[in-house]
This record gives sequence, C-alpha cells and structure tokens, in this order.
Amino acid sequence: MLLKILLWINISLFILHEMDAVKALEWKMMIFMNRLSENKGHIVFTSLHFFLFMTIFYLMDQNFIFLFKTVTILLIIHQIMHIIFRNHIGNRMNNTFSQIIILFMFINSCCSIILYSIFY
Repeated sequence: MLLKILLWINISLFILHEMDAVKALEWKMMIFMNRLSENKGHIVFTSLHFFLFMTIFYLMDQNFIFLFKTVTILLIIHQIMHIIFRNHIGNRMNNTFSQIIILFMFINSCCSIILYSIFY
C-alpha cells in the first residue's frame, strides 16, 4: 500500500505541475513547440497530456510496478532538467509555487526509490 500512496502523491504532484506548466507557457521552452502561437501551443501541449494521462491510468491498473519505477525515475530526471534549464529565457516556472511542486516530486521520488529498494 505504501508504494501506491507514494505513486499517487507523485502523479498528483505531476498533474499539478502540468497545470502550472500550461499557465506558465512551458511549451515555449521545447524545440518545435516554441514556434507555435500561444493559442496553438496551449492546445497542442494540453492535448498531448490526454494520451500521457490515459497511459498512466492504464498502467496503474495493468502494470503498477513498471509505472511506479518509470514515474519515479522520470520525475528525478525532470528535476535535473529543470535545474539545467533554470536560466532558459522561456522559463517562467522560477516562482516559489512551481519550485515547491517540482521539489516535492523529486523528494517523493527519492523516498520512493529508497523505500522500494529496502522493502521490495
């Protein structure tokens, strides 16, 4: 049950982060998407999340451990990417709220790896 709770926390934080990313126009930092108008970028970026979240929810039901490991690792990589691109001209996620969400995803992911390796 502990792994489920850790994954639910990570997915919830990730959804919050993606909502924040839409508001902050985060797609303007991405190659190819940064060429889209604000309206088209918003539509494409937001629409792609449908497939992402459908995959997450499917895997939650069908292959929990794979999803747990994948989300945990990707959110650690996500933290590293935000550190690398913190000075990017298009980065509008340098506010306290955004940074707290990103940091909590990273902390929860590190705790998830540690607990998984100890107990499983």
